Amino acid sequence: MSVGSPPPGGAMTPGPDASTRERAGEPWEARFAAPLRAVDRVETATMTPAIKFHAYKEVNPRDPYMGGHFPGLTLLPATFFIEALRQSMNTVLGRTEPVNVLRIVTGRWLAPVLSGDELCMEVEAVPEGPDRWAVRAHGIRRDGTTVSMVKAVVGTERRSNPLDVDRHPPAVTDRAGIPNYADMLEILPVAHPIVLVDRVEAIEPGRRIVVSKAVTGSEPCYRSMPPGLPVSRYTYPHSLTLESFGQAASLLWLSDVSADGVRMAASVRDCRFAGQVYPGAVLRHVVRIDRLISDDVFVSGQSWDGDRCVLTVGMMATVTRPSITVLGTASAPPSALRTRTAESGSTRTATRPGRMTGGP
Repeated sequence: MSVGSPPPGGAMTPGPDASTRERAGEPWEARFAAPLRAVDRVETATMTPAIKFHAYKEVNPRDPYMGGHFPGLTLLPATFFIEALRQSMNTVLGRTEPVNVLRIVTGRWLAPVLSGDELCMEVEAVPEGPDRWAVRAHGIRRDGTTVSMVKAVVGTERRSNPLDVDRHPPAVTDRAGIPNYADMLEILPVAHPIVLVDRVEAIEPGRRIVVSKAVTGSEPCYRSMPPGLPVSRYTYPHSLTLESFGQAASLLWLSDVSADGVRMAASVRDCRFAGQVYPGAVLRHVVRIDRLISDDVFVSGQSWDGDRCVLTVGMMATVTRPSITVLGTASAPPSALRTRTAESGSTRTATRPGRMTGGP
């Protein structure tokens, strides 16, 4: 799609202050830690009183983290929609200190975005205070299919904004029957480099799980950062914290729930982020299953850095979609959806029953 062409699903008429920022083809140097370049270009329509723009991203299997997400079928993770929202807002605002997604009020993912698909996000951001915006983002695939709808709050992150959480991270005393790392890799629908969980610390099948994730400075999200940036730019991306929480949830529900089809993240509600997490931290995700409706699972929980709660998830839901709903959009033949595991030589398919992907 050429710069300036109307997005699928309806055109936005640029105002007098319209500007197009062409990013495709430029070498990318991140001003802050980010899992990937989540936006290829941004087309701005208006800046006052509300900010309105379109952000475009073509799914590229060579992007960092993407190779391991739903092996054999490159699928854009749901959390990377949130990353695209963050990066596009920073592109439009051009602030010295980046803004971040502080809260996801609601997020819904309705259809997959696969390798070669182009995502267009129609974004409207309304100021609601100093350095704070209420944002609505509507994602549309190149073929006109609506794939996502997100309401969020974006703004400047402050250390003095603690989350109101009564619970403290639970103590772990008994590791009997807990999956080891090899077991985790067999359960999860992802592979390196997007495996964002390291250890199951406690599990009550069908009820609760505690999973840890060590944040290291060698992760791909720090790869494209130039030297000389302040420490605040090394904040671990919220999108990856939420993806890691979702993988912890997967370890809980996939160990106890089976389904005929592909399990996919469908929606989140009332996710709040607070404070910075830096390399050297160990995140601990506490996930609880709240409801099971047929094969659909609803969870909630928190993520902790030490005794500091850095994420609360009011609700995260998954649904099971027939395999053809996902695979029917792929351009590759079915044989291309298989991957060979070097260790065992066994064949693993992208449509294993009951497995969940973090994508929509």
